[in-house]
Amino acid sequence: MLLNAARIADRQDDEGNLLRLEEQDRTRWNQAIIARGMSHLRESAAGAEISEYHLQAGIAACHATAINYESTDWARILSLYDRLIEFDDSPVVALNRAVAVANVHGPEAGLQTARAIPEREKLDAYYLFYAVMGELEMRLDNREAASKQFRKAFELAETKSERAFLLKRLQLCIDGGT
Repeated sequence: MLLNAARIADRQDDEGNLLRLEEQDRTRWNQAIIARGMSHLRESAAGAEISEYHLQAGIAACHATAINYESTDWARILSLYDRLIEFDDSPVVALNRAVAVANVHGPEAGLQTARAIPEREKLDAYYLFYAVMGELEMRLDNREAASKQFRKAFELAETKSERAFLLKRLQLCIDGGT
């Protein structure tokens, strides 16, 4: 929880707009809280058992300790998700795993993984499924497909900040850019 909490303040810009992980200023992340989280993770790893909480903390640690988005250890994150799915095979965990797949093996592999999620229909009303699909389509420069996904995500999003974020992503599909 500490590893995630340390990053909360920078998930939005000064106007309250959501920021993607790659847009966040990691120098603003709370390093003291990250250090406490890493200390607790080390202590919890002293035992012989591993739980889904260890794996979730390991994923958060990979994000919290990377100096920038590009240096994130996505292969380790994917490995942790591969183990986490043994504890929690929910479609949401599978979607997060698909993001890791995309960062390791490319956006097409991420799309294929997301499309193959067991019980994927449980994500039909989950705006983040469509947002992820839109981002992956954008990475492939499939702007028409991306805009369709972002429109669906926009329809399903409930908060003003989520809708504003998705509207910006949709506008990028129309105007071009990343």
